[in-house]
Amino acid sequence: MLHCDHCNVDLPDAPRLCPLCRNTPTGTPDGESRFPPLPQPENPPGRTLLARSAFGSVCAAAVCVTVNLVRPSGGWWSLFVLAGIACLWADFAVMFRKRRNIPKSILWQVAIVSLIAHLWDRLTGFHGWSMDYVFPLLCTCALIAMTLVAKIQRLPIRNYILYLGLDCILGIASLALILAGAVRAVLPSAICFCASVIFFAALLFFQGEALWAEFQRRMHL
Repeated sequence: MLHCDHCNVDLPDAPRLCPLCRNTPTGTPDGESRFPPLPQPENPPGRTLLARSAFGSVCAAAVCVTVNLVRPSGGWWSLFVLAGIACLWADFAVMFRKRRNIPKSILWQVAIVSLIAHLWDRLTGFHGWSMDYVFPLLCTCALIAMTLVAKIQRLPIRNYILYLGLDCILGIASLALILAGAVRAVLPSAICFCASVIFFAALLFFQGEALWAEFQRRMHL
């Protein structure tokens, strides 16, 4: 057995240094360990999937840039690929950060995806598809998604009512886009406006007190 002359203690196993004084022990180490082996940590499935996705994104970006450098006649289209990958990961980062509050995460997705779509629309000549289709469809789908999540997970009303109300307000704003002539395809915005009014009316008539109480709590009134 190893022995530390400085601390005058016996050391099991075969440490290179004394854990107390960090001096070199003397003697012969034991042949077997007296402690059970520690299990090796394993990467959780989610982290492995994240690592593979990040690796795939880097590989796709590298291949696209390389092909674009070899055949530059089509313009720098690889920049759009890089920007698309960056937007995807930025959106995923926000979603991952807000994952513990699904209704809040859904509302954040409406805002971020709408903003990203509008920027892409502007950078590609602004054909209006971000305002005609993306924004109203996101608001409408968010209303349905929040309601389903609240029912399936049996969330307390205070955990989602404010986010549902804010999404309703965003959807009602579709009417302003129609009146201002900002949209050319009126049907998606009209459906979004109708659905938002119905959901907001249901909140006011059936959960009005809870909505006002949650608003006061958030605003510290």
